[in-house]
This record gives sequence, structure tokens and C-alpha cells, in this order.
Amino acid sequence: MDLDRYDLVFFVSSNAAALGLDAIFSYWPQYPVGLQNFAVGPGTAAVLQKHGLEVSYPVERMSSEAMLALPALQDINGKKALIVRGVGGREILAEGLLARGASVDYAELYERRPPQYPADYLLGQYQQQRPHMVVISSGESLDNLHSLFEPLGLWNALPLAVSSERLQEHARKLGNFAQLLLAGASDAAILEGLLTHFTQHASPVSSPVSSPASSPAASV
Repeated sequence: MDLDRYDLVFFVSSNAAALGLDAIFSYWPQYPVGLQNFAVGPGTAAVLQKHGLEVSYPVERMSSEAMLALPALQDINGKKALIVRGVGGREILAEGLLARGASVDYAELYERRPPQYPADYLLGQYQQQRPHMVVISSGESLDNLHSLFEPLGLWNALPLAVSSERLQEHARKLGNFAQLLLAGASDAAILEGLLTHFTQHASPVSSPVSSPASSPAASV
């Protein structure tokens, strides 16, 4: 792993940071000097900080767009960047870096796969304990959730809490308008958003949904 030939290293998730550092330290007993490290948010940054690494990251929003807005990334012409991530994903970060004159390579260390559940099992679980809120922090998770619940006729009224306006818009395009917009994807932002929402609503808000079966879906 020729990590020392890069100037900028980006970690796009906490999984990418944990697996990336495991791979790096298997080659490099000491982290190469002079690298500028970037994380998508404070949770991912914390993984690097536990190893004593300095890292820059956006605080208010956790996204590729927010990383690209960091002051340290405004003048990177001629820099070499490495993006540590899973297989696939958004290309916004790479496109933004390339547009500013940097070169970009990927280290793809894991693969995300959608969960597989039998329809009767998923419907049974939903009827036994209907969720008050489902927290979504990535477009891929949103798409996977849609693929599971839309065939059951439950998608449109599934209560979603999304971590960005981009996800909110994506959910609406998929036909779900029951979203709570969170301030971000950090644990603190999620907890604060949920606590505020449920404090303001004595009873969790959820529209009644009819089960595809003959009996109505159970509610809690």
C-alpha cells in the first residue's frame, strides 16, 4: 500500500475508517507523516482520532458536499487524493476533487448488500410492533428500505427520520412524505431530533396503514 505517495486521504464512513486503518497499519507500523486526513463527520473522525491522527471534517452537515466546502480543500491543484470507501457509492466527492485539479484513487474495502427477508416474515414483524420512526442516513439504506416495504403496501406511510435534505427529497421522489428532517447523521443530531419530535408529540405521529392481509396492521 503506497500510502505515502498521497497528499489527501478521505474516509467516507466509520466502517471505511475502521477497515481502512486496519489495512493501513498492517502495512505501516507508523502512520505516514504529512498526510491530510478528512472524514465525512465527527463519528468517522473519532475513529481516526482514537489512533492519534489529526483529521478535518464538517460539523453541521455530513456529506460529500460538506467535505468539499472545507477550507483545506479549496486549493488542491496537483494533489493526490485517496478515497477510502465501500464498493460503489456516490461520486460527488471524487468529481469535486478532480474539478479542482487533484488526482483521485479509491481503496474499496467492503461491500454493502441489501438484506433479504421473506415478505410474510417482514409483514409479521411490522404488525407485531410498528415502528414510531425509522432513521435513515444514506441513500442506499433508503433504497433498500423502499425495496422491502413498497411491495407490502407499507412504504408510503412508513415514518422516516432522514439526516439530510438530499435524503428527504429522494424519499419524496419514492413516494414517502412522512419524514422528520434531522440536523445531521451524528448520534447527537439523531437523538436530539428524535427527542425533540417525540417531546412535541405526546403520541408518535404515524398515519394508519391497512395491511395487505384481511386484518389491519397492529399499532403501538
